Amino acid sequence: MSNSVIVDLLLVPTRLCLWFQSVLYWFLVYGTAGLTAGLVLTRIAWRALKDPYGTFHWTVRKKQPACLRDPTLGKHGYLWGRVRIDRSERENTAIIGITFAIFTFYCSQQLSSGLRFHYVTKGDSRNPLMLFLHGFPENWYSWRYQLCGFSGQYHTVAMDLRGCGDSDAPSQLEDYSLEKLCHDIRDAIDELGHTSCVLVGHDWGGMLAWHFTLERPDMVQRLVIMNAPHPASWLDAVLRRPSELLRCGHACFFQLPALPEFTLSLEDFKLVRSLLCGGRGGIRNRARRLTEAQLEGYLYRLSQPGGLTAPLNYYRSLLSNALYKHQEVEVPCLLIWGEADSILVEGMSGGTRPYARGSVTLHTIPGCSHWVQQDQPETVNQLLWEFLLDREKDVERCSSRRGAGWAIKWTRE
Repeated sequence: MSNSVIVDLLLVPTRLCLWFQSVLYWFLVYGTAGLTAGLVLTRIAWRALKDPYGTFHWTVRKKQPACLRDPTLGKHGYLWGRVRIDRSERENTAIIGITFAIFTFYCSQQLSSGLRFHYVTKGDSRNPLMLFLHGFPENWYSWRYQLCGFSGQYHTVAMDLRGCGDSDAPSQLEDYSLEKLCHDIRDAIDELGHTSCVLVGHDWGGMLAWHFTLERPDMVQRLVIMNAPHPASWLDAVLRRPSELLRCGHACFFQLPALPEFTLSLEDFKLVRSLLCGGRGGIRNRARRLTEAQLEGYLYRLSQPGGLTAPLNYYRSLLSNALYKHQEVEVPCLLIWGEADSILVEGMSGGTRPYARGSVTLHTIPGCSHWVQQDQPETVNQLLWEFLLDREKDVERCSSRRGAGWAIKWTRE
């Protein structure tokens, strides 16, 4: 019997366990999706009986809201995709000599995805880069308090990620693979004139930040995550307690085709409004609640034809990659969690520890919603400054004036 056959036989139990884990995972995901879909369809039918016109009515916004054009928040810019020319095309093109050289040089300065990315920047580009990645249903505007708060010492940049805001939105699900999304971040850092950054992510922007740091730790000086568990800790929590999926059933529901887009559009995007402004899941800090004009800053792009599909493809892509074998995070990490988050389970935050090789600092902010950087911007910015300036303590009680809770720091020796 050859060595390869022996190795294959020895690996049979492991492969069976991984197969069973995969089957169980997808059974839980699509089971939760089906349950959620049943509840959603029941609600839609009930609402339609009471007010059919109001239920199936939504408005496409024609004009960009003023809040997205506020010059005090920073300057707007675009990163452009690289034009690819294969060898045969080069031989047949009329561009020769110095013209071709200039054209090639120009193309080499562009992004490798071929897409156009919109971003807002504030601060001196010679300062270290702080790159912000938003979640759903947000865009760059969700980082308005941080763009201004850190621009004095950092080159702050908030991107509209692929498919969101004014960035290009490819139509195919495979265009939102983790590999391509990570390439977007890598290329953005490079095109902005930096080799590394302080990477800050929220919601699935935080999940993307986890993945990028795992793949390219050399390009991340420090990692800041807000209300987004480490991908492997999320999977572990779900497999240990399947009931946790009900708390984040929206992510499973979004795996279904077409129905999530239709549901979110009903009653002029009532569910999106509720996510950001509702009494249960919306911003709780009365002083920071979104005005109608600010809310329109998020609804403007989502209301366009196909505007919901691209952002939802992030969930479809990220969840399908949840079984990826995640290695440990090697860079210093700050994890901020809103205690009153009704979208993600707070217990998932503590599960990050086994997946961190360096120091991990966890802050929980009492009474704060899922939208931490908008709900409690002063507290979040203060915690960020302490992390960046290495002023964390092993275990500390944050001052009641800041409204923050317990902060725990773990360090692997």
